[in-house]
Amino acid sequence: MRTVRRLYFYAIAFVSLEVVLWGLIGLVRSMFCQAISVCGYSQILAQGLALTLVGVPVFGFHWWWVQRASTREMDEHSSAVRAVFLYSTLLGTLIPAVQNLLALVNRPLLRQFGLDSTRAFVGGTQFWTDNVIAILLNLLVAFYFYTILRGDWKVIQPGENFINIRRIYRTIWVLYGLGLTISGVQQLIHFILFTNYDLLSIPAFRIQAINGLVVTLVGTPVWVYSWLMAQSALSEAGEAESPLRLGLLYFLALSGVITVLSSSGFVLDILLQVIFGLKLGWGEFLAKIAGPISILVPLAGIWLYYGRWLGRAMADIGEAPRRTAMKRLYYYILSIIGLGATFTGLALLLSFVVDAVMGKMIWADTLAPRLAAALAILSVGLPLWVVVWRPMQAEALSPGEEGDHARRSILRKVFLYFVLFISVVGGMFPAFNLLNLLLRALFGGTVDNFLQGTLKSIEVLALFVGMGIYHGSTLGKDGKRAASSLADKHAAFPVLVFNPGDEDFGLKIMAALQKQVPSLPATLQPANQPVILEVLPKAIILPTDLALNPPAVLREWLDNYAGYRLLVPRDSGNWVYTGGTRPPAVAANQATLVIRQLAEGQEARQQAGTTGWMIVLYVVAALIGVPLIVSLIRMLTSSIFG
Repeated sequence: MRTVRRLYFYAIAFVSLEVVLWGLIGLVRSMFCQAISVCGYSQILAQGLALTLVGVPVFGFHWWWVQRASTREMDEHSSAVRAVFLYSTLLGTLIPAVQNLLALVNRPLLRQFGLDSTRAFVGGTQFWTDNVIAILLNLLVAFYFYTILRGDWKVIQPGENFINIRRIYRTIWVLYGLGLTISGVQQLIHFILFTNYDLLSIPAFRIQAINGLVVTLVGTPVWVYSWLMAQSALSEAGEAESPLRLGLLYFLALSGVITVLSSSGFVLDILLQVIFGLKLGWGEFLAKIAGPISILVPLAGIWLYYGRWLGRAMADIGEAPRRTAMKRLYYYILSIIGLGATFTGLALLLSFVVDAVMGKMIWADTLAPRLAAALAILSVGLPLWVVVWRPMQAEALSPGEEGDHARRSILRKVFLYFVLFISVVGGMFPAFNLLNLLLRALFGGTVDNFLQGTLKSIEVLALFVGMGIYHGSTLGKDGKRAASSLADKHAAFPVLVFNPGDEDFGLKIMAALQKQVPSLPATLQPANQPVILEVLPKAIILPTDLALNPPAVLREWLDNYAGYRLLVPRDSGNWVYTGGTRPPAVAANQATLVIRQLAEGQEARQQAGTTGWMIVLYVVAALIGVPLIVSLIRMLTSSIFG
């Protein structure tokens, strides 16, 4: 209830603050536009007064309430909701200040070169007074809440909520500044590529150059400062390995490589079209490649820079399994992209062959562009897939612990099953097309280009089947190797199950062990009898009530036992466990899962039950993801079948 109350008060405070701020901005702007007939003085004044009069009492009451609550209780003072409010307020005031700075610089520079100032990147129809007023008032409000935030940092205990929200705040600034920088550099490069071309006489291209220059000059300092602030925080505990930082590095590195590869494919497509006979002058050629190259160059820099930082972040992770898992994630994402591009290129190439041999299409108008597109996609996708897939296969085929972990990796299984899913679902479309054509012909219907359509369906179906067979066989081989290795590990991990006297507990545990890990040697031991074993067990299982009050013979043996001790919660007598207990069958399965993890050299992790919300999320993900995948496959097949 308290969290809901906080959400209400802080949300109203934030919205009403924005209403008051922009109402005041409108009021002050109206004071400076009376002499300008086109500024709409009465409208601006009325709107500003209305916003201010409505917003001030609402904001005043809600801000007074949250300030009083935070003064009385430290829990309110250090809440995540308060941290979100304060950092969101800084974003909501400082980003508009930067945007108005862009407009303030952009318009005069366009007028200086005799260009239309209304075509500025932002704020083309504003006046300089509008921007100055917005900048000053936004900075004034930002300064006030910055002082509030600094005061909070001095007293909050604990500060984990503020630390997490500050990471998000810094990340947003990095992305915002980087987005401005990339946009500006892209426009400048696009302009430069037209240096020797007649389009430079068109004002739109010169406007693009001015806009790009201004955005670059404003965005680059924002990005550099934000990134330096994020880098300076690496000395703080938990910053270097925070999931948000690693996620940011992943996102930027992968965005860079994906954009570079796709842009390279576009450029290669145009080059191949020229090789295949497309008549282009030098200026026309530059005009066609200007867009892809202007995107490729800045994103290549992002890929190289943040890819290097991602490599450092991976190398700095102390835990080898986690470090390896991060590398696998990066490689398997690239494998999906490379495999998808390779498949698409092969499908388009085979479709081209069918139409070139059997169709009546003109080379220059239809066939040459199709061949260029197929070869360009294949030239980009196939090397990427080979480069990233081979080390993953080599790792999975290697002997020893490294190979076992690679084969049992959840990332590898997700990748292989995802490709199998795509193969099966994707193969249904060409199979449907093929059967539809054959049945229509069989029933005497007219089918245009029957042979061409049949061959196209067969070649796409063959690609899906081939992809499914390869990855399915890879999954099967992984399973066989993993099963053999795990069976050896299970056999070398003897377990002793202590029976407290009633046969029900011990028999259920033994049955669960026999079902899930049949090769694991397990022995049922009465708790009130001496333990006589030739081989000391690696782990023991006993109910909590027995562990709390063991017989003398068991207590003496436990004092000298140094292996794993697995306790299974069980209500008995007056012993009540605040965490609750589970039904005997569920408890037996949970204990078996932990024993299996220990036998396989993993960290023991209790499996939490699936909540209703998780089930809802799974259903929503399926409802969104499956149609999306199906639509992408339909788009691919429709492009092949025309």
